[in-house]
Amino acid sequence: MRTLIVDDQTLFGQSLKFLLEDLHPGMACETASTLAGAVAKPGPFDLILLDYSFPRESHSANGLERMRKAHTDATIVMVSGEDSPQLVHQLIARGAAGFVPKAVDVETLLHALRTILAGGIYVPTFALRYVPTHARTREHNAMAFVGEHADFQQSSPALADGPDSETGAPLRQLSKRQIDCLLMVAQGKSNRLIASELFLAESTVKTHVTAAFKILDVTTRAEAVFKAASLGLLPSSARQNSDY
Repeated sequence: MRTLIVDDQTLFGQSLKFLLEDLHPGMACETASTLAGAVAKPGPFDLILLDYSFPRESHSANGLERMRKAHTDATIVMVSGEDSPQLVHQLIARGAAGFVPKAVDVETLLHALRTILAGGIYVPTFALRYVPTHARTREHNAMAFVGEHADFQQSSPALADGPDSETGAPLRQLSKRQIDCLLMVAQGKSNRLIASELFLAESTVKTHVTAAFKILDVTTRAEAVFKAASLGLLPSSARQNSDY
């Protein structure tokens, strides 16, 4: 697994590199201290850990979009000193696969990284409790996230209330194929790529993801991420192999 750590605090970036390589020996980590340097890095990367703020660079607020455009196949997770639930929701809606605050203790950081490496999304509890005033808007619908450039990311902070609890009831309504497709769309994969990897027709993938959105009672990408996160959604293989 190739991972790119993008942070203007060189010491933090290097420390995270050593931590990740120790956590997951099969991981090859590279670092970049600027957005421009990260964009120029030759890919592909499987995972990108991206800081939100780059004070010395113009247009740093667009770093997530720049990274998604430069490294289209990568799962991008924000690792930031910011702790605003509004910001977390905004970044998820813009295509981030998760958010890890820099201020968390080592145990929480390791849990977050294990969740991400196991194929899930880590969303901090303070962001799960926040409900944006526009959360139920219909600016985008489920169909918008099952097209060629679908950018839904997969989810799970591995909450105590897992899929077998009462709160996880919607997950039991999802078929295995619906979950497979939902989680892969969650990684930012297009219908075409999902269809290729699962040996399905693109139209079948579209049908599965649309059905999953309906079961979860969501219509936007951000809603789906936080709903799945609150339900503790993880691929079954990740639940069986989450202790690295």
